[in-house]
Amino acid sequence: MVVRIANWMLRGIDATVDFICATSLLAVTAVVFFNAMGRYLFSFALVGAEELARLLTVYLCFFGAYVLLRRDGHVSVDIITLVVPAGLLRLLRGVVGMVAGVTMLYLAWYSWQLVGFSMRTGQQASTLPVPRYVFFLPVAVSASLMVVASVDKVVRAITNTLPPLPGWTDETVAADADKGKAR
Repeated sequence: MVVRIANWMLRGIDATVDFICATSLLAVTAVVFFNAMGRYLFSFALVGAEELARLLTVYLCFFGAYVLLRRDGHVSVDIITLVVPAGLLRLLRGVVGMVAGVTMLYLAWYSWQLVGFSMRTGQQASTLPVPRYVFFLPVAVSASLMVVASVDKVVRAITNTLPPLPGWTDETVAADADKGKAR
């Protein structure tokens, strides 16, 4: 029951983050396009457009990193996954999840401190009428989400419920299992 609730919550978070990433990508494209059109066709620039594009890109990059972690889409050394047996691959993915979790916990801790400092000092963005902590917030939130995703990955590695890696078919997994039995 707890596992189903956790999976349901993670799928909800995933859908929300997917929406944030898609919206950020569309918005940064529109901002850059309209700012360029304004500059080159009408001789005016949108005030704060470059800073807004930078802010949206920060949101897109950090929340996109969470999405990639959940989907096993980060850069990896594929040759290792092709030569190790299934049991060792599961252990390896669990260890990678633990290292990622510890690293993201460190990043989350310090980025939340930076957000708090920025909130206390009342810093403002240079051209946008937003507080400066809005630029640091996606780092803190996404690092915290990546800690949760890493814990989920480690738990799935322990319970042998990890989904196959992207690009792996059922035949590939079966062949890998046979290769592991032959050793």
